[in-house]
Amino acid sequence: MAQVGTGWRTVWSMAMEISFHLVEPTLLVNTLSAVAAPGSATIQVPNLGYPVNACYSGAQLVIDTGLAEEIITVSAFNAASVPPTITATFALPHAAGVQLVGATFPTQAQSGDALFTQSEILSYLARAQNQFLADVPMIFALNAQTVQYGQILQPLVCDSVEIVRVSSSYQNVALASLTRSGNVVTAVSQSPHGLILNEKFAIIQSPDPNFDGAFRVATVPDNLHWTYPQVGPNVSVSGGGMAGLWLRLLEVSQSELACQNPFWESQFTTSLKSWYEDRTGLYAFGLGGRPSSNFPIEILCSIRDSDVLQATDGLLTPDPFLHYVKYKALEYAWSKNGEQQNPQLAAYAKARYDRGVLISRRWLGWQGGLGGKSEQQMAMAGASGGRR
Repeated sequence: MAQVGTGWRTVWSMAMEISFHLVEPTLLVNTLSAVAAPGSATIQVPNLGYPVNACYSGAQLVIDTGLAEEIITVSAFNAASVPPTITATFALPHAAGVQLVGATFPTQAQSGDALFTQSEILSYLARAQNQFLADVPMIFALNAQTVQYGQILQPLVCDSVEIVRVSSSYQNVALASLTRSGNVVTAVSQSPHGLILNEKFAIIQSPDPNFDGAFRVATVPDNLHWTYPQVGPNVSVSGGGMAGLWLRLLEVSQSELACQNPFWESQFTTSLKSWYEDRTGLYAFGLGGRPSSNFPIEILCSIRDSDVLQATDGLLTPDPFLHYVKYKALEYAWSKNGEQQNPQLAAYAKARYDRGVLISRRWLGWQGGLGGKSEQQMAMAGASGGRR
């Protein structure tokens, strides 16, 4: 996440918890002096870390909160002065008494042979979160795109994990204007609309989202105008949006398509009816035939977070589930070759994570989550390696 997440937790707060498990000193104080202006400055602090000094040149710390929050890099520090001081370059001014925090992982850092680096732990956390979001899909996005003419395989947005639903509109009528007066909307299309009396349709991506929705044709004065009822204030918008009707496509396999029609891959289709997942190469999805037009579609899919996290970022995973993400990150840390490698603790962390995945799937299954899939289906998909 570039900014806030879905909950209150932040990357630095998760890194602090990981520090405690790895028995690493941390810094959590309120500053004793202010930063008057942006630039290099030296600030006074009560101490340089708990339980011992956690400060070193190159360590990244988070200062202040809210709009004044920023990440600073320590350029120098003085542990002998009373009180101790930290020197860094600041992008913003800060008052005295603001929070200064850092999970610095200082053990052997000053010598250049750190047991763990800050960037390393943040990469573990990013990787662990995306693994959890793949194992337990719980964050979804609705994406609108247009299929490529004559192309069976269609691309997905880069943060998608797995498709839940695909809908298409065989109608694609560009709108010239929408005017609501007396709870009746008059729609004007840029080309003949082809709608008939009582036919269902939807207004999609209007410049005024209050016009969006599904309706039924009331009157058809001519091939460029039609009316329909909608309760709302009198208003008019021009340009943008379209008239269509979202219809859910049936999820099938390539084998099923071949059984229904052996020539489906070479034939053009005037209306999309089915889709299938393609798991070779880049994750994409296929259509049950070559589209004869650039049909608009909607895709509901579970999504993942960024591969790179900063200390001030939020997290996409909701707060109650971050406990399990933390243990996955610890599994990575304890599995790393080196002095801190600990197979027993890594196995313990993995067991905690696996149990958390099971609990989360079961809870979300009761709540109607998991993209409509049952806990058993999710477990089978994970066991078969079907999810990337």
